Amino acid sequence: MGFYMTTWLKLTLLTLTVSSLVSCIKEPLQEEESPATVAEVQSALSEGWGSADPLSMTPNDFLFQETEQTLENNPNPFFVLQEGITVSKKEETATEYLYSFLYQSKVYKQGEEGKESTREDHRSVTKADPAVAMAKNLRANELKTLADDYQMTLGYERLYGLAYACLKSDALDKYCKEQLKVDSCEIQCSNLKVSDVIRPAPDLMKSQPDCGGLTDCSLRTKTVNFDWTLALKSGESVEKQKVNYSVSFSPDLPFLSRMTEYCFRQLYPVQNQKVLVTTCTKLKNFKRGG
Repeated sequence: MGFYMTTWLKLTLLTLTVSSLVSCIKEPLQEEESPATVAEVQSALSEGWGSADPLSMTPNDFLFQETEQTLENNPNPFFVLQEGITVSKKEETATEYLYSFLYQSKVYKQGEEGKESTREDHRSVTKADPAVAMAKNLRANELKTLADDYQMTLGYERLYGLAYACLKSDALDKYCKEQLKVDSCEIQCSNLKVSDVIRPAPDLMKSQPDCGGLTDCSLRTKTVNFDWTLALKSGESVEKQKVNYSVSFSPDLPFLSRMTEYCFRQLYPVQNQKVLVTTCTKLKNFKRGG
């Protein structure tokens, strides 16, 4: 699974180095660090996700989610991405199930409506070992600031990316030396927190008959928070970038829509200063197929 972890890290590194690396971490991301191990982060994420089976996905399973990017102290998003994902086909072979998805996206930048697109995407899940299949089909793509290439990323793919984000690899060092031109890279995860909250269902879910089958029209959620720090070392110099992750799951939702929130915040260089940017994807609606 090292390859898939490295793929996610590489994509994250590209996000972190959009313009330049941050030489020091400033408030509010600077805080006392309580280290968290790979096993601790993986355990928290696994417990949050639960035992949902990828083979339970059926045609017409649907989710609608919205991603917003906001600047520190400004609640109005400067970027909005709306996504609709529908399971359109499930085909069985001797060894696996092949899933087809319809992926719809619509973009708003600075309040201006942008392009809208619909395309087909695909995933496969083996009958023998769904967990391995999920890793093999990992194609996670972090949303880059003001990006113009929007690719479908499913909740379980983000889950796998986070599960291996804290793991150091030889491939990461190679990437840092060859692409970032530094002596080495170090990764540390810290400040792991887990909380359980019962939340009201989003408005679109409430509008469904019988609230989509949700008890009391609410969602039981487990939220996992942790900090991911990348240290780039060149001689005696160390440059750092910290990203704070917050991700929520609900056992009340089917496999496709089980991740209810995926948020991260980090410092970006904007107009000769570093500003805190929060990117947050929230589940707005779902429908069970079958």
